[in-house]
Amino acid sequence: MPIELSPEQQAVLAETAPHPDAAAFQLCLAAAKAEMDKIVREPMEPSQPVDTTLTELRDLYLAVKAHAVRLDGVNYGADRRALLRDGIRLAATADLWFSENRRTGAFRTRTIEEVVQASRPWRDRLRAYGEQAFVFEPDIAEQFADVNSTGTLDEEKGDLRALDDLVEQHEARLVAVGMPASFAAEGRALLQEAEGRDLIGILGLRSQADAITLRNRAVTYATLLGREARAAGVNACYGDPEARRRFEAASFRNALRKLRPRRRGGSAEETAPADAEPKPA
Repeated sequence: MPIELSPEQQAVLAETAPHPDAAAFQLCLAAAKAEMDKIVREPMEPSQPVDTTLTELRDLYLAVKAHAVRLDGVNYGADRRALLRDGIRLAATADLWFSENRRTGAFRTRTIEEVVQASRPWRDRLRAYGEQAFVFEPDIAEQFADVNSTGTLDEEKGDLRALDDLVEQHEARLVAVGMPASFAAEGRALLQEAEGRDLIGILGLRSQADAITLRNRAVTYATLLGREARAAGVNACYGDPEARRRFEAASFRNALRKLRPRRRGGSAEETAPADAEPKPA
């Protein structure tokens, strides 16, 4: 039997959902940079499944919203709540895109052929919209029928840029023949992917290791913000045992572990629990 979520839980899931594209992720990351640099002195790696940590963070965020008035009284206001919400989104996005066990192809460099082929369905569908919208204006309809004759990345980028401009210019007439509002965004995403070739390129990352480091930093950031929210909630609701226990339950004790220094000559980044004792030389 499926679990039914309350309206409040559904709202939290919507607020903290992964970002839909790289541009939104980059904006959120840039906005969080100052606070992230301030509180993340040492990025750590997950010590439990990130999904588990995200569930705990979202439940805590739900409690924070429910007791917002009390939290305002202990100097944990709307700005701190927004940081927690956006921190959860960053961690959720980075986990979706970069976690080691989720090989979705997001950080695999794509060949030119794969990039070109990825846009074929979109371009074919756009041609059909254009042919109907401009059936009596063949000069314009012909522009929607452009194809990548050379199979090169440069031509693909030029074609997609021109087609995106056409969609923007004639959007009203294309929508009138059935083009959905999301179709234009798909075209822009294809151009962005062609220009970056893959998610790592779009985000300016150099390697898969950099992607994992960014994931670790985002998860560390969100968890530290969660610990701040927990402490503020316990303090604000100290006289209300039931509410206080809800905040106390969010310990995040098992969320993170420190990274062990990379071994000389090794390529893998090894880790150890934060409380592990050093081994004798």
